[in-house]
Amino acid sequence: MEFLRRNRVLASTSVLLLLSLLLLSISVRSRPYQDPLADVILFAFSPLQGAARWVQRGVSRAWFGYVYLVGAHAENEHLRRRVAELESDVIRLGELEQNNSRLLDQLKFRARLQGEVRGARVVGRDPQHWFRSLIVDLGSDDNLRSGLAVLAPGGVVGRVTELGRTASRVMLLTDNDSGIAAIVQRSRAAGIVQGTREGGCQMNYLRRDVDVKVGDIVVTSGLDGIFPKGVLIGEVVDITLEHRDLLLSARIEPSVRLAELEEVLIVEPTVVHDPPAPLAPLDEGVEP
Repeated sequence: MEFLRRNRVLASTSVLLLLSLLLLSISVRSRPYQDPLADVILFAFSPLQGAARWVQRGVSRAWFGYVYLVGAHAENEHLRRRVAELESDVIRLGELEQNNSRLLDQLKFRARLQGEVRGARVVGRDPQHWFRSLIVDLGSDDNLRSGLAVLAPGGVVGRVTELGRTASRVMLLTDNDSGIAAIVQRSRAAGIVQGTREGGCQMNYLRRDVDVKVGDIVVTSGLDGIFPKGVLIGEVVDITLEHRDLLLSARIEPSVRLAELEEVLIVEPTVVHDPPAPLAPLDEGVEP
């Protein structure tokens, strides 16, 4: 007892500490207290919390989707512009290739014409005589004269009929007022190639007994004093009897695509045409 009196503070403190530990142990083992009001509030607000979470997720998805779409749209615009540029380059390169091919053919044909030859561009067509006349970009200022022959790498085109200062009209060989002295290359039968009202051309004034067949090649004879001799006109595609069956008429398919002409050559009457050299025959016993 004397010990307890002297150490009563320490003893009381120890007792209170032991009681606190005992109560804490009992509260941990026992079932926690359930607050009915808290349960009601939690039940009432749980749908709102779910809705808030759904809205939050939706806004988050919409925002990141918007950011993605903005980036995708910008990338699509860039790709679309790049595709357009590449398509433009392809068209430009294709046009350059065609121009180079046409000019190369024209240079090769020009090398076979000995004399004064001038190149001209086709800049228009007569709307009243479609496929029967065209306009070129040379005129009287370029010392052009009416009546000059107009050729293309494929053969005869027509002749100059009207002059302006900077442009001229060319009457095509398919015009029914045209006339070109011609011969059948194989048999040398002579006639006149004239245009028809239908926009074609035919070789007239062939004697009935001359040798002419479908598939024969017709070239200029040079007798008209306009076109050089030996220039290709076209191919015979049909033969009929004319003038009470006394003469033959051969329908000709022009060798030049008149509707597609972009460049032509205008030649003086003194120009000489050197036909291309024939292919050399293969040596006997040598396989091709």
